[in-house]
Amino acid sequence: MKIRRLSEIDLARFCALPGGEMLQHALRMYNTGGGSWSYDPVRNSKSDILGAKTELALITPKVSWSKIAAQIARACKKGEEQLEANLEVAAVLYHFAEALGWTAVKFPMDRLPIGRGESVRYWSDIVIDDGEGPFIPFFDQRRANGLSNPEMRRIVFSLQHHHLRERHLDLADVRLAIVRFPPAGALRSMTLDFDTGVELLPFDQLNAKVEEVYREWALVSAEKFEKTRKTGTGGPGPLGI
Repeated sequence: MKIRRLSEIDLARFCALPGGEMLQHALRMYNTGGGSWSYDPVRNSKSDILGAKTELALITPKVSWSKIAAQIARACKKGEEQLEANLEVAAVLYHFAEALGWTAVKFPMDRLPIGRGESVRYWSDIVIDDGEGPFIPFFDQRRANGLSNPEMRRIVFSLQHHHLRERHLDLADVRLAIVRFPPAGALRSMTLDFDTGVELLPFDQLNAKVEEVYREWALVSAEKFEKTRKTGTGGPGPLGI
């Protein structure tokens, strides 16, 4: 049986939980749900939204919002809900970055191996300067069930630190950030959380926690597979947490 990979956001959420029954319950709840669409269209347009510079971009103008919106719309294949959510997030990021005077450059950053055969990527191939120096963002586009508390964000900051600052000498002093898009009434807003003052976790502890989460995830997935095999259905349940 193939085990479904956990997204970076969900992995950080589960790593922030105590082990044992609480983790098992959270994974079982998660395994009953699952979204029908993703934020991949806006994720894949980040460089254009932020005007991240490459050698070619140094001699070409920034891409207009109308062109970016059209590109995202073409990539949204899962209906109106996906289209509206992706455009909301993209518009907030585009206009905030413009208003704040951000400049961005592309900087290739690979995945971080962790756990047993797993890897994570809590960054985009983008470095941003906000006038106070460079920072590397991780984007949490979710309206709900995202990186909602400090412990979840500490997991992300710690993994960013171990891969980026410790493995890239030219990023040793870079700031780390999580960019979230919480609801603001009927619209979306943007919040930046930096790693300032956060007590980062050692890599060995993070590695052990990722292994624990995936070990429990494999057991929970096997339970559901066996139930489905015997009854022909996984049974009703609430949406994922």
